[in-house]
Amino acid sequence: MRDTFSILFYLKNEDTAEKSIYCRISICGVKAPFYTKLKIKPQYWDQETKRGKGRSKEIPRINLALSKLETEITEAYEKIRERRKKVDPFYLRDYLQGNVQDKENVSILTYFDQFNSELDERVKAEDLTDETRIRYVNTRERLSKFIKEKYQRDDLYLDEIDVRFARRFRLFICTNYSCKNNTAQKYVQKLKTVITDAWGNSFLVSDKLIRHKLKYDHTNRTCLTWAELKRIMQKKFYSERLEKVRDMFVFACFTGMAYGDIRSLTEENFNLMNDNNEWIDKDRNKTKVKAEILFSDIPKLIIEKYKDRRINNRLIPIISNQKCNDYLKEIAALCKVNKNLTCHTGRHTFATTVTLTEGVPLESISKMLGHTNTVTTQIYAKIVNEKLRKDASEWNKKMVGIEDEFNLKNQ
Repeated sequence: MRDTFSILFYLKNEDTAEKSIYCRISICGVKAPFYTKLKIKPQYWDQETKRGKGRSKEIPRINLALSKLETEITEAYEKIRERRKKVDPFYLRDYLQGNVQDKENVSILTYFDQFNSELDERVKAEDLTDETRIRYVNTRERLSKFIKEKYQRDDLYLDEIDVRFARRFRLFICTNYSCKNNTAQKYVQKLKTVITDAWGNSFLVSDKLIRHKLKYDHTNRTCLTWAELKRIMQKKFYSERLEKVRDMFVFACFTGMAYGDIRSLTEENFNLMNDNNEWIDKDRNKTKVKAEILFSDIPKLIIEKYKDRRINNRLIPIISNQKCNDYLKEIAALCKVNKNLTCHTGRHTFATTVTLTEGVPLESISKMLGHTNTVTTQIYAKIVNEKLRKDASEWNKKMVGIEDEFNLKNQ
């Protein structure tokens, strides 16, 4: 169905002798007004024809300029519509005014490639982790497949990316890659970031995704109990790849460090404090917030184990995050742990089983995890049944003897 397209000239309501002539482009009910840089006295304006009238010498010049502008708008509209099929009136207005010159032909995948090239430079400058860059690369790849399958085109223009497109993209990810909603929403979030960047660099008149809310499902964070963690720690692995991943996972369980932080851990991150204990003192790769973690015995044993097998000064041999997660599923099956283990499960286990259930205050856990406030920590450090039982037991001990104060015999 063809768009409803119209052009209207009108006078702005001003308290002046001459009034400004405005033009309003309307496409499918969306209106984009702008100043024509022409002025006329109200008595010389014909409300029906939307042109000047009378014998003033300026009238022919004004009418010629308005007719020329109307022709330019119509031709520009047809040109853009032929190329894009869908025309935004604000884009058309800015196109006429030269504000999107040399940018109107930029597509989403072309701009995504440019965006990812900048991420490459940030990785080289150590301003961004390679894991983050890879997520954008994967999003671009899946976006390309989505456009081909759902739109039968190789690419789309930037201003064609709207809320409906984002919703369909989320559904495509869920359906074609067996992803749950929260994972699919992360791909949409990457798309939103790129569109906002394009808008900020004047490749778009407006960011159509700025008000698109990402709706995440509430999930319970997976963590191990002491019994499950000990089974993994005590398991004898005959596969070196599983043994290495197990050691990395246990290291995370006793430090609370995320995959990216463990991967970049070096000897420079260790400090001997005034308490004669060694501490891991490191800015988190994700947030650049400092995490301070006591270097306890189990992490020490793991680092010592790989002392002679270090690569690029990294203290622990580590493979890709995806491979680690794949191998952790094997480890869970071998250790009879009926839970979906990932690298981040180690961080959750540290926050709950290893620290919170052992009486470490939430404020201290927050500091060790590198959080800026305890509100974030509460997501990880949920109150588990074991902690509840311990607290209830301690409370019950304090209540011993209180029954003597309540003498039922005298009542």
